[in-house]
Amino acid sequence: MTYRSILGVAAIVSVALISTVVLAGCESGVDPYVGTEEPYTIWGVFDAAADTQKVRVFSIEGEPGIDRPSAVDASVVSTNLSTGDRVEWTPRTVTYEEGETGHVFWAPFRAQSGHRYRLDVTRSDGNTSTAEVTVPTGVELEINTSDTRSTLPVRIVGDVPNLLGVEVRYEATNMPPDLVWPPGTVAHPLVFHPVDISYQEELNRIEGGWQFNIQMQRDYDLVRREFERNCLVTNGAPGIALRRVELRLVAADSTWSPPGGAFDPEVLVEPTAMSNIDNGFGFIGAGHVKRLRWTPPRETRLGLGYSESRPCGMDAQPIPACMEPPIPCLGENPLDIWELFF
Repeated sequence: MTYRSILGVAAIVSVALISTVVLAGCESGVDPYVGTEEPYTIWGVFDAAADTQKVRVFSIEGEPGIDRPSAVDASVVSTNLSTGDRVEWTPRTVTYEEGETGHVFWAPFRAQSGHRYRLDVTRSDGNTSTAEVTVPTGVELEINTSDTRSTLPVRIVGDVPNLLGVEVRYEATNMPPDLVWPPGTVAHPLVFHPVDISYQEELNRIEGGWQFNIQMQRDYDLVRREFERNCLVTNGAPGIALRRVELRLVAADSTWSPPGGAFDPEVLVEPTAMSNIDNGFGFIGAGHVKRLRWTPPRETRLGLGYSESRPCGMDAQPIPACMEPPIPCLGENPLDIWELFF
């Protein structure tokens, strides 16, 4: 795992990453300072919305913290400093798709709001890396999902220091015709292609929480352009069906505080730029993952430009929506979605 990819996890670029913070595949070793006396690099989150807590531990043994196939020399214990409860974490070796081995420690408990936790990762010689975090209070999402307006006000009620990874996901598919013109042309496949749009920069702090507006008409234009970019629809027949919308965010503790207030990869690539590990490297955060899913009313979907049925039906017609379907984006498609078809 490169430092850049790990810090992408630590910065909660997306809420999806926080739930898989220690289980995602990685490319190469962590790169802390060579020759350091610190024993570990640690990444993880005390997630109040999860029943199981996980951290990933990299040992530092003479060379940069590269994961090794053998068991890591570490014991992990967490202490709820608010109650005194101690929990020993269980080690697990994970093999990722790339063949790399990772060392994950897990414990079956739910982090409690307002409680402070200490995580101790100890080597057999007694050398220990430690982090302390306080789980913030939870938040409630206030949004009228039956509202037919294209602009949806959102209120996030709760006194939390940080909101991170605020995104709206549009779970959409293309709507290829059953038959196309001329007869015998193979219809374009139906593909599920969710589009994530960040609202992190549109948050406004208000008394008792936060607020922002979901701009669904603007977002539809972004979704349509993304489908066109990946050759899933054409300009003449942008048939896109909206299956569901998901609002995602993390209510996070105050330790998520990058230099200058921005999660800049060029700054965070420095090992100690945003680290709360005592006698080690990495980052342990705390927070609540919040998700809300809904399907907008039919009136809203159609008004925005989404489709509800396939064009042409079972009768091929010489009209733009039924003409020869899109072809792969040759040399232009960074997501290579065409591979999903075969």
